[in-house]
Amino acid sequence: MDLQAPFGADDFADDVFPGEEPDTDSTPQAEGTARPAPEMVFNNLEEFVTEFLAHQYQRPVVSHGRAEFTWCASWWRHKEAVNRLNALWRAWEALRVDPTTGLANWWNSYADPTMAVLFSGTGPFQGCTPAQHRPANKPLPVVPAPVGLYSSQ
Repeated sequence: MDLQAPFGADDFADDVFPGEEPDTDSTPQAEGTARPAPEMVFNNLEEFVTEFLAHQYQRPVVSHGRAEFTWCASWWRHKEAVNRLNALWRAWEALRVDPTTGLANWWNSYADPTMAVLFSGTGPFQGCTPAQHRPANKPLPVVPAPVGLYSSQ
């Protein structure tokens, strides 16, 4: 399925999530043996964001003026966003193979909270627009800890 094409009447919910069907084999595994990890659907974070996530979260973002959802097309230039999105991708890859509540868990426990932070007007994309990377955020100020405070003795 082309994830960039709009979903039409012939599309089914199963087509929304690319990848192999979960293995529902109920044969018990021998003790001490583990199933090999399923192959990843996306080769890297950029593929996950551009081919999947951006199409799942279709929101009104504007280039000028105030928008409810803040987004930066250069999301990869924001360290916090990259770390959050990487965790979101890894969670999706792990939970997609759960044939019961894996994807519901991903949406409720991972995707929606992560995207709420990223979309927030005070989040890592503050100052940016979909058309221009102009971050307003700076690293938090820190004062070095006293010498020896964190050394093991």
